[in-house]
Amino acid sequence: MKKFSSLLLMALFLGTILFLSSGACADENKNIRLGVMKFLSRADGVSDKQAEAIGDIFARILANSKALTIVERDRLDEIANEHQLLKEGRFEDDAVIELGKLMSCQYMLLGAVTNLERKTRETDLWLVSEKKQEVFVTLDIRVVDVTTSKIILSFSESGSASQKGSGFNFYGVQTNDNNFTGIEIPAIVEAVSRAGFKIRETYGNEYAQVIDVSKKEITINAGEDWGITSGALFEIYSEGQEVINLDGTSRGKKRNPLALVKVTSVQKDFCVVETVKNGGRASNIRNGNKIRPVTKKEAEDLKKNVDNSQ
Repeated sequence: MKKFSSLLLMALFLGTILFLSSGACADENKNIRLGVMKFLSRADGVSDKQAEAIGDIFARILANSKALTIVERDRLDEIANEHQLLKEGRFEDDAVIELGKLMSCQYMLLGAVTNLERKTRETDLWLVSEKKQEVFVTLDIRVVDVTTSKIILSFSESGSASQKGSGFNFYGVQTNDNNFTGIEIPAIVEAVSRAGFKIRETYGNEYAQVIDVSKKEITINAGEDWGITSGALFEIYSEGQEVINLDGTSRGKKRNPLALVKVTSVQKDFCVVETVKNGGRASNIRNGNKIRPVTKKEAEDLKKNVDNSQ
């Protein structure tokens, strides 16, 4: 637990550097003013302090948005304490709305860590012991309209990470380097990044897009500023026909999957990806095509729906 805490603090520290370097503090010229509340823990093995740190990482990733103004967390806490909006260390829904009004926010984002699961598989061969540990994390997120007090968006996002270790096994006596520490962090970052994509698309009308295509690599106009990490999986798609409700309102546009890609390198403002095996053809991809993050399971399903013909 101490190792998890220290690594989470390190991730938060790095996130703070990214936040400050982006210059993305409150900018009154942006369109949407969003307050991000402290995340709560509803998962065994995750303390309230760790959950709060996850919420801070979320806020710092969103702070790089060009269309959203993220209210500084310190300022939210200051106003909450000043108006005595905390009850028994936590906010009630009415208090969140009141805080949002005091901070002139249009929306308030609330979240909780609902699951942090670890699985370990060990294989003993004659002289070698191999161990694989996997971590799965789930975040539940709500967005509340401050004016109407209604929940206008509610969804869950997941993230996973794995790590392998090996060692020497001689007639049951093992010496190994299976010291798994810190793999919770990439799982959390994956879940936060996926959720951040949804928030930025829904309220900032921001989409990560393809900006250059070559035979060997594809460049996307999103990088560390979107929380993207090396090895992440994405679907590249084109937009199809708009789906219309019976009352004439739009339900959005259909997605036409083009390729499954994996991030090979990341910089602050962009990343480079390549198609994975059986993940579609780069020749189908055009500048302006959009991307969205996918889980490993979604990736396997996507392979069945993309064009792999030569």
